Amino acid sequence: MKSLVSGLLISSLLVALTSCVTATFQSNVKADAKPEFKRILIVSRLPATKPAYLASLQTAFPTGYQVCTVSNSPISFETAEEAIEKQRQACQSEVVLTIDFNRSYTSGSGRYISSNNELLLEMKSLSTGIPFWKALVTTGLSDNEVLPRQLVMQLIKDGIIQGSAPLEKSYQSTY
Repeated sequence: MKSLVSGLLISSLLVALTSCVTATFQSNVKADAKPEFKRILIVSRLPATKPAYLASLQTAFPTGYQVCTVSNSPISFETAEEAIEKQRQACQSEVVLTIDFNRSYTSGSGRYISSNNELLLEMKSLSTGIPFWKALVTTGLSDNEVLPRQLVMQLIKDGIIQGSAPLEKSYQSTY
């Protein structure tokens, strides 16, 4: 009985730890289409996000980048296109980074089964409309968001932006 309880405790601890695991990125860069930019519009098309998510994206980028965000809310009276255009003009954004839900899936079997969400990210120039960075991000089932710091670190790694990511503050504590 004691070993069963400790086994259950260890299993639940592993489940808790795997939900905190970082997202997995697969990305692709079209270097010849990448423009120079400092103003970014981030469009969230995720079905549900935490209230502080978009604000945390605005402060996750290195110094020198101006980041604006807009969400495709189902309760908004504006169409998604109207909201995006309004924010693009207000911020004078040069590129747009879209974060969209792609699919959910389950892998493994038995007690080793895991459920995941897959997000599709795309960055494109607003002047040409040509995408220059794409990524598939796999997260745990309870996460439909990519952590802002992880996103910025991947953009830096892929040579899309320069600088170093600031330390995350309050949003990190919500996980």
